[in-house]
Amino acid sequence: MSSPGPLLLVVTGMPASGKSTLGARLATALRWPFVTKDEYKALLHEGLSDLKPAQSGPLSFTLMYHVAGVTLAAGVNTVLETHFYRGLSEPKLTGLAASHGARLAQVYCDAPVDILQARHDARVASGARPVIDRPMDYGPLPGHCCWTPLALDAPLLWVDTTGPDALRDVLAWVRSLG
Repeated sequence: MSSPGPLLLVVTGMPASGKSTLGARLATALRWPFVTKDEYKALLHEGLSDLKPAQSGPLSFTLMYHVAGVTLAAGVNTVLETHFYRGLSEPKLTGLAASHGARLAQVYCDAPVDILQARHDARVASGARPVIDRPMDYGPLPGHCCWTPLALDAPLLWVDTTGPDALRDVLAWVRSLG
């Protein structure tokens, strides 16, 4: 009997929904690689001071998918996190999983829009990540911005990040996937 392929755990949701926090904690608890676009975007801007945000976004997505492909090719379960785009990200994710014989699962982080806006505004005001956290208004954001989970044919866990710490429950759910 052959063992199942690695698990690609995709952590999705709107900006400031708690994806990075939950994803990093999950990866640490599971001892899996944590692959996040924001990390690559920050590295690109550190090394290429003239890089424009319109360039760094697509480049950081490319790097993120590449690194996830490397870990999956090695048979390693991987946590992949960013603000994916509904209708655009699904083919990339399913193709990535299929090309490496990986299983796919999604954790969707959610919070009310007023909380998302307040969290984001606080990040921008902190100035800690000026290249990543830029001012924006959540009200007019289009539907492809992950107001709902990605349309993946994969197990889904919807997490309210305003409630009690969900890490234990999310870990139990991930472990139940095998």
